Amino acid sequence: MRISRVFLSWDFALSLLAAVATVFFCPSLISMSMAKDFYSIGVSVLSIVFSVFFAALAIIMSSGDNEFITFLHEDGTYSEIIWSFRFTIIILFVSLLGSLAEYAYVGFRLAHKAEWQSKWFLVIFVGYFTYSLFAVALSVLDAIKYSSVRVRYLNSKKK
Repeated sequence: MRISRVFLSWDFALSLLAAVATVFFCPSLISMSMAKDFYSIGVSVLSIVFSVFFAALAIIMSSGDNEFITFLHEDGTYSEIIWSFRFTIIILFVSLLGSLAEYAYVGFRLAHKAEWQSKWFLVIFVGYFTYSLFAVALSVLDAIKYSSVRVRYLNSKKK
């Protein structure tokens, strides 16, 4: 059920749209130096987002007390939020590894005087890169939801 939710979500659709747009608007061959720049940007952005997201996840995970977590667990909200964060951190990590692999591949090919690369490498990169960023945005929205539910819980506990 959760996996089907991934493929039927707007973030997957937008990343697929970005990849399809790359197919149509890019020439069949991409210069290696341009591809290296794209992958370098991907590595930099995903590294920063991964570390910040991981730190934020640690803060969110440690901020709930047992009663609040039990409250969220009763209707399944807690497991949905945890699943979202787990999935996003895995997607970010895989995307970061993919970017590093593509960057290393281009560096290796440039060292061997290759000048061109198939656009399909860039299409795949655009797909997982944009999906990672959209997944992080949705997880941030989940974190905001978590915080607003926590405020409601604390207010109801005061009464």
